[in-house]
Amino acid sequence: MPQTNTRTAVFAALAVSALALTGCSGSAGAGDSSDGLTHVTFALSYLPDTSLNGITYAEEHGLFEDAGLDVEILPWGSSTPESLVAAGQADFGFATDIRTALLAMASGADMTSLMAVYQHVPYELTVLADAGFATPADLAGKTYGGFGSPMEIAVVNDMIAAAGGTESAENVTLSVAAFDALSSKRVDTVLSFPGDIYALEQSGAAVTTWDSTDYGLPDAYASLVISGNDFIEQNPEVVEAFMSAFQAGYKAALSDPAEANKTVMSAYPDDLAPDLVQFVSDEQTARLYVSADGVVGSQDAEIWQQNADWLISKGLLVDDSGATLDEFDTADLFTNDYLTR
Repeated sequence: MPQTNTRTAVFAALAVSALALTGCSGSAGAGDSSDGLTHVTFALSYLPDTSLNGITYAEEHGLFEDAGLDVEILPWGSSTPESLVAAGQADFGFATDIRTALLAMASGADMTSLMAVYQHVPYELTVLADAGFATPADLAGKTYGGFGSPMEIAVVNDMIAAAGGTESAENVTLSVAAFDALSSKRVDTVLSFPGDIYALEQSGAAVTTWDSTDYGLPDAYASLVISGNDFIEQNPEVVEAFMSAFQAGYKAALSDPAEANKTVMSAYPDDLAPDLVQFVSDEQTARLYVSADGVVGSQDAEIWQQNADWLISKGLLVDDSGATLDEFDTADLFTNDYLTR
């Protein structure tokens, strides 16, 4: 398997995040398993990745079982976790990031974010170090290789404009081939997660990266734990038990990443390489898992509203009728009630 970052499936999800929620049917719902544990489902929003080390820690160290739960992990597929949770086909799941969650919620997904695993934007605008680009402004009129989401090119063009560029970038949809295209200079820039950056440099392609928050874009959460509001209301004790064990797994991943990384490698030995896991884990524990208030997974109202307002400014936030929104109150879309310090 090529040593690239499996979180890049995030942008495939971004490309289809204008959810047709009525296209799903069925019901999840907590239920008793044969061993007396309560069975719940958790839907992944990307292929196996280092950021799962908290949930694999909770599984391998029996935290879910101690909480009375049998957790079934649903692999990433063609339906986003946002749509599965909203339709009752999964009890919990990872929203790709705060922006995909907002798109779903604005368009009618009745769900709540319970925790944000990644506390900061995990991807960076990336160019080859020898390409001669000194700032994002130099990418004006150049080619961006991406996954087809309008949010991607909006991020890129905002960064170009903030740096003084006077022209937008051209957007070419290439999916995971975008990284090979960057290496071979068929595109000028991509958005890369830590694992993508590592894979590029391991292949001999030295890169320069820029953080979107340095160019006026709001910081954003990623890998948000979501659950449907009906499920939360009908199963409060199950939600509390799940979140207690889940957060404990990520507390351990932050305080003892070496052990957490062993569990994610044990769970996905054919999908992850030790050197890639170590590289991404170092970034997670140094920055991505670290919250401003010291509470693992906590969420801030200002971050939520800033991202909704940014989506509105780009004309990307629509309601369930398809009408473009000019305001959206995010105050009731998330909670920190299930988290402990």
